[in-house]
Amino acid sequence: MNKFVYLHGFASGPSSKKASIFKNIFKEIGVTLITPDLEGGNFKNMTLSSQVKIIFDLLDQFQNKKVCLIGSSMGGYLASLVAQRRLEVEATYLMAPGFNFLDRWMRNLKLDCDNDTFWEPEIPIFHYRYDQTKYICTDIFKDAKKWSYTSLNRQVPSRIVHGLYDEVVPIEESKKFIMSRPWCSLKELNSDHGLLSHLEWIVSDCMGFFKKLGVL
Repeated sequence: MNKFVYLHGFASGPSSKKASIFKNIFKEIGVTLITPDLEGGNFKNMTLSSQVKIIFDLLDQFQNKKVCLIGSSMGGYLASLVAQRRLEVEATYLMAPGFNFLDRWMRNLKLDCDNDTFWEPEIPIFHYRYDQTKYICTDIFKDAKKWSYTSLNRQVPSRIVHGLYDEVVPIEESKKFIMSRPWCSLKELNSDHGLLSHLEWIVSDCMGFFKKLGVL
């Protein structure tokens, strides 16, 4: 049987409301949904590379079994990155995926991507897992530069759901992504970035997507 892995978002965790609902509903049909902690206990020094390594290490434990990835926000972007490099990834289900991660953060923080001389070493981020502000090193953006060149063109069947009123990752990011990738589909929802208003529908849609592919 395929392995199913849920990748949580930025400043979130493997026990978030979304992850927990997914895990419980998958359990009802006898499927174990694995939810790794992508921060590795070190949010402050977390990077895209450190998160990808955690996912790679997990996949190594599966001993070449086929894998389906479910990703939320940054987890969706990570799922796409991992799917490019690991051929055992058969399909991805992405919720408000954080495509164009580096450029969006550079705009939001008013930073020059090509000149980090005046970057602060750390920035405050509200962390939903702890319900408080935490600090993260801006090295995450320096590291993100190398990942921003990844083409994301391996033809992995992918289903994207995205809120029309997403204030964090504009739905235009997903619209642009699917334009040149016919193996991807997009469902627009009347929701925000969290997608909590449609969560049960999303889990059902996710299962339907995997069943249609014959991987669930």
